Amino acid sequence: MTASLPRDPSLEHLKKQAKQLLAAQRHGMEQCCPFLRRLHRFSAATDAEILAAKVTLAEAQTVVALHYGFASWDRLKEDVRSRPASGADSLKAVIQRCGEEIPEYGGAGVPLAVVAALNHAGIEIDFMEFAAASGWAFSFGYKYDDISAAYMGVRGDPKSDGPIEVFAFLPLQYGFDYQMARTAEPENLWSFVVEHVDAGIPIMSEHMDGGLIAAYREHEGKRQLLFDGTVMPGWIDVDKLNPYAVYSLVKSRDAEPCDEILRRALTRAVEKGKAGPWQGTAQGLAALREYLADVSDPAKGFEGTPEWFCWATFERLMARRCCEVWLRSAAKHFDGEARHLATEAAHAYGEAFRYYDRYCAAVREPPHLSLEQRARTPDRIPVVADLLECGISAETSGLERLEQAVASST
Repeated sequence: MTASLPRDPSLEHLKKQAKQLLAAQRHGMEQCCPFLRRLHRFSAATDAEILAAKVTLAEAQTVVALHYGFASWDRLKEDVRSRPASGADSLKAVIQRCGEEIPEYGGAGVPLAVVAALNHAGIEIDFMEFAAASGWAFSFGYKYDDISAAYMGVRGDPKSDGPIEVFAFLPLQYGFDYQMARTAEPENLWSFVVEHVDAGIPIMSEHMDGGLIAAYREHEGKRQLLFDGTVMPGWIDVDKLNPYAVYSLVKSRDAEPCDEILRRALTRAVEKGKAGPWQGTAQGLAALREYLADVSDPAKGFEGTPEWFCWATFERLMARRCCEVWLRSAAKHFDGEARHLATEAAHAYGEAFRYYDRYCAAVREPPHLSLEQRARTPDRIPVVADLLECGISAETSGLERLEQAVASST
């Protein structure tokens, strides 16, 4: 028996269903067996045979597709993406509009929220283009025992363009300024939200890894905001928001010419990749090399900063997929040697992404083992460090080619 898709299905939620099904099979949970029998090779298998088999993520996605009445995962994706989004400025709409698959780190709500706000304001830009052209996908920050180096946001002064304000670059190029309300000032915050929601203007929030504030209400004596984020979405009390700020974009001047924005974005990509220390924290390639040195060091246990082996590092490394896609598109705007170099840079970043993807898998699998067993034992450290080193080598080559392409195009 097949199930019906929700009225407003989320591709990200469907992906999570497939991952949850795969995790259940790998952990020996018999409840997953009736679903997996939809696969031809398991149609006559016992529960024990199914649980003992090696099942791939692609097979789990096929099962999800079959569960909802589709012949394949591609058919399911096509159907979801062809449906009109319920809200043109929602994070879900941004995800569905992406022509390319969003990498795993696409859960990062801050860049998704800025893309949504820009689209709402009439700037057609997809997530991968934004992640790369903002410079974020080329950047990296690292300091052992300090996870704050990986934080992403628009907090602070957007015009200062530090690592935590990296997402302000493109809106400023398109002629927008930021309006802001601090969550520590509840009355001003409430007025700001009411005004913008009533006017249909997206509000970018940094609460729980970023997102949009989509609605407001007074409920059981409390003021609440509807948080449209990728982490723990739903209604939240105003006084429980993270102590940062919320923002909106305000058109204040003409946008820069498109070719000038591209030129600045490519120059900025090189700058972010080669960035020097920021407030005592290594950045760019130097940060990646520091990280590699610590990954290779058996004395570094990472017990206090396990995030460097999960979301914080994975999200930043997976961003290199955006670099590859954007650079292939940007190369078309060059001629001669510059185009050749930009294409080579794209290829190198794609190679870096594939090594980083293997590194992340090596650190994460199998899930029933601890981080120590997967990545910090004497036999595992060389394995994961080698994959990381290969990725950094490819990225270094890509950055060199990109710098040469920018120089030869001027």
